[in-house]
Order: sequence, then structure tokens, then C-alpha cells
Amino acid sequence: MDVELNYELSAGKNAEKKYQLRNKYSQKLKGVLSAIEITKKKIINQEKEEENKKNRISQSKKNLIKIETKQKEWYEKFRFFFTENNFLVIGGRDSKNNEVLIKKHLDSKDLYFHADIHGAPHVVLKNHLEKIEDISKEDKHSAAIFAGCFSSAWKSKIYSVEVYSTLSDQVSKTANTGESLKTGAFVIRGKREYYQIDLKLGIGVNDNNQLICGPVDSVKKTCKNYFVIVPGDIKKSDFAKIIKSDFEKKGLDISIDKIISVLPTGEFEYSK
Repeated sequence: MDVELNYELSAGKNAEKKYQLRNKYSQKLKGVLSAIEITKKKIINQEKEEENKKNRISQSKKNLIKIETKQKEWYEKFRFFFTENNFLVIGGRDSKNNEVLIKKHLDSKDLYFHADIHGAPHVVLKNHLEKIEDISKEDKHSAAIFAGCFSSAWKSKIYSVEVYSTLSDQVSKTANTGESLKTGAFVIRGKREYYQIDLKLGIGVNDNNQLICGPVDSVKKTCKNYFVIVPGDIKKSDFAKIIKSDFEKKGLDISIDKIISVLPTGEFEYSK
């Protein structure tokens, strides 16, 4: 091993200088070794924290109440919600669904709703009372909100739209002379009752563990856990992930596909 010496210094001075350098580097080495040990401990603690976090998340997910996607009731093939006074309101999802809804489920005592805009579903308020006149204004207004929010108005971010209602016998599959009707299309004849509604919905889980998207007042009454949504700038798939995460914080496990299936077409944000 080569040792560098300063010939201007005596052997004793050279030895003393080397000894001082040895002590200096020895102290630095101790500091480095100490820093390495501290870093190792931090890494171990961080790994433990990450593992604990994973365990907490895993345990939390085990405790989530799973909201099933399997259809249990006949009306779940349609969009649906229950009004403040427990009227079932159902709406078509597409042209074929609209056709089935009107042909099979629009009865004589029911009310029909439709947004006065191109690209709107057929909506039926199922009446369980003896007289149509006994249906309250708030229940009819809720059905109108539902019809308006699931129309093309949401995607267009119009925020407010006009909706009308008619009696069931005013809805016909018989076209006017010289005209034809496509699948899901019907002719409305006679007097209409109009409603001006704002686009705002609630999305929540009711006591039957059904995911509901409908008028805020109705959802608020039938669902303990819910959120209020309006047209916004977040695309549906991304917003569904946000809603899923927020429902998990409330102890509910809902699939993203299920959330997407109940939302209108368009973009979203939470109501401020």
C-alpha cells in the first residue's frame, strides 16, 4: 500500500497528520453509517405503514354493503324512482325500451310525461289511486323533473327545460295520415299540462338497496345516503368513479357499471 508523505515535515509530524485524517474520516464514516441506519428504519416504517394502509382498506372493503346489480323487480329494466308519496315513475332507456314501456305498462289511470325537446324518453307515473285528480302537484312535478333530466337537455347543458303530461288515452301508436312511426315513437293528441323544470338529480341507495337516480326531493326522502348532481364538465365514466369512491366512504359497494347505468347521458359535477 502506498502512503503519501510530506518531506517538508518530520516523520512524527507526518504520522500525527495521518492520525488526524484517520480520526476525521472515521467520524465521517460513523455519520454515514448512522444515516444509513436511520434511512433503513424509515424505509421499514414506511413499508409497515403501507402494509397497514392496505390492511385497513382491505378490512374496510370487507365491511362494505354490496349493492347488487341483478334485477329483482319488473320495473328495474327501465329507469325508475319513487316519488315523495310512493308513486312509481318509470322511463325508457332507448327506443325499444320506450316501445315496451308504453305498450305494456301505460295503464288507463296512469299519467304520461315527455320533455318538450328532441331526444327525450317516455315516462310513466304509475297511479295507485282511484282518481287521477288525486295525484299531488309535487308528485307530478317530480315525474316531470325525471322526464326532463333524462332528455337530451342534460347533455346539451340547457339546465332548464319544459315538460308536459297527458292522460294515457292521449298516447297513440296510430300515425297521422301519410305519416309513419318509428320504434319507440308515439303520437300525443289533446290537451297537455306543462311544467318548467331545472336539471338537478339526486343519486342514492334506498332501503331496498336499490341505486336510484331521480329528483332530489324524492331521493332525499327515500335514500339515507345520496349525492346531488347537475350538468358539468366531468365525463360520465370519470364521474362514476368519483361517486363510487364517495359511496364507499359511506360503507356502500356499488359497481361503476351500475352507477353509469342510472346516470343521464352527458357530463356531470356535484351541485354546489
